[in-house]
Amino acid sequence: MWNPDLSDYNGPRYIAIADAMSDAIKSGELNDGDRLPTHRALADQLGVTVGTITRAYTEAERRGFVNARVGRGTFIATQHKQGQRFRITGETEPDAVDLRLNLPVAKDRAMVLSQSMAELAAEPEQMNRLLGYQPDSGLPEHREQAVSWLKQTGLHASAENIAITNGGQNAIMLALLALTRPGDMILSEAMTYPGFMAITHQLHLRPQPVAMDDEGVIPSAFEDACKQFSPRVLYCTPTLQNPTTAIMSESRREALADVARRYNVWILEDSVNSNLLPDAPAPLAEIAPDRVLHINSASKTLAAGLRVGWLVSPPDIKHLVSNALRASCWMTSPLLAEIASRWIASGLAQTLLDEQKYELEIRNRLLASYLAEFGLKYNLYSLHAWLELPDPWRSSDFITRADKQGVKVIGEDSFIVAQYRAPQAIRLSSSSAWSASHLEKGLKELAALLRQEPVPVLSVF
Repeated sequence: MWNPDLSDYNGPRYIAIADAMSDAIKSGELNDGDRLPTHRALADQLGVTVGTITRAYTEAERRGFVNARVGRGTFIATQHKQGQRFRITGETEPDAVDLRLNLPVAKDRAMVLSQSMAELAAEPEQMNRLLGYQPDSGLPEHREQAVSWLKQTGLHASAENIAITNGGQNAIMLALLALTRPGDMILSEAMTYPGFMAITHQLHLRPQPVAMDDEGVIPSAFEDACKQFSPRVLYCTPTLQNPTTAIMSESRREALADVARRYNVWILEDSVNSNLLPDAPAPLAEIAPDRVLHINSASKTLAAGLRVGWLVSPPDIKHLVSNALRASCWMTSPLLAEIASRWIASGLAQTLLDEQKYELEIRNRLLASYLAEFGLKYNLYSLHAWLELPDPWRSSDFITRADKQGVKVIGEDSFIVAQYRAPQAIRLSSSSAWSASHLEKGLKELAALLRQEPVPVLSVF
C-alpha cells in the first residue's frame, strides 16, 4: 500500500499528498492502474482526517493523474497511459483481433485520391488558390457542398452558418473554445466519447454526467442537472451513441431541446455517425437551430486522413466559432476541403459511404450471430456494439482474459464521466478488425469466454 513520506512537502496537507503522488508517478513508484489506499486507510497512515484525503484525491483527479470510481476505489491513470489506449500506432497485429478503436472499415482510398489529385494538378489556377490563405470558415463552394452532405442526416443548414474544421475532434474543441471558459461546468451523457473528455481536461472544464437510458440522455435528469450546476453546454451523441449505440427518438430530442431553451444551455450535437444510419431521426439542430451546434465529419465515412469536418452554429454565435478557428489554426486546409467537396459533388462520397455501410452490415450480423444471446446492443450500421457482462464477470477481468485469448476490447471505465456508476461492460468495434473472417475468429473466443465463469482470485489469507 502506498505510504508517502510528507516531510519534504510544504503547504496544506492535501496539496502535499497530491504533490507526493505526482512525484511517485514520475519515479515509477506508482504506475498506471495502481489502486490507491482507501480514504480511511491513508488517513490513518498519515495521521490526518478523512476529509484531507478526500481533498487530496480530488486535487489529484483535477490534475488528471487519478480516476475515482464509485464502489471500486481510486486508481492511477496517467495522461500518457490514457492517451496510449486510443493511440493509432500503424503497427500490424496479425495474431490479435483488435476491437478497441472506432475506426472506419479499412478500404483502399489510394486510387480515388490519386484521381482527385490528378484532376487538381490539371487546374493550376485553382491549385494556387487552394494553397493560399482563405476565409477562416472555409471557401463558400466547400460550405455549399457541406450543405448537400448534411441533408443526408435530415439537417437543412445554411452555408453561412457552417465552418469547415479539421475533423470532428477539432469541431468539439472549437465549439467548447467558443462557448466556455476554464472552470465552467458542462454536461454530457454519463458514458461518452473519450475524445470529448480529453478536450475538457485540456480546457480545464468541469464535466458532470447526466443519467441515460436506452435512448440516451434522460430529459428529466438533464433538467435536474441544469438546476444543480447551471451548465453552459450539454454534449451528446443522439444517433448511434458512443459507446452504447443508443438512438434518441424524435420526441426525446424535442424534450431535450425544450429543457435547453428553458435553462439557456447550448447543446453540442455530435453527429459523426449519422450518415451511416438510414432514416435517422431529425437532428437536434433541425429541431432547435437556435440552441444547437452540430458536428459532422468525413472521418468515419469517407477517409479519416482527410481531417475534414463541419460545425454548424446558430447565427448569433457564429463569430465566436470563427474567433476560435483563427486562434487555433486559422483555417482548415483548403486543399483537403476541396478533395472532400469534389467527392461529395461527384457522388463518389455516397459510393464510399455505401461501401462502409455494406461492410458494417456484414460485420455486425456476425457480431449478433455470436453475441446476441448475451444481450448485445448493436445496430447493423454502427461502428461499435455494447455488451453488459453477465454476473459475476468484472470488465477488468474479462478484458485480461480476452487479451490472453488474442482479442483486445475496452471496458466501461474508458467512457465514464466523473464518478458515474456504470455497469460492467465492454465496447466492441467490429469495424476495426482486419477482416470479417478475422473478426469471426475473435467473436468465437469471446462467446466461449462468456460461457465460462471468471477464475476466482485468492485475496484473503
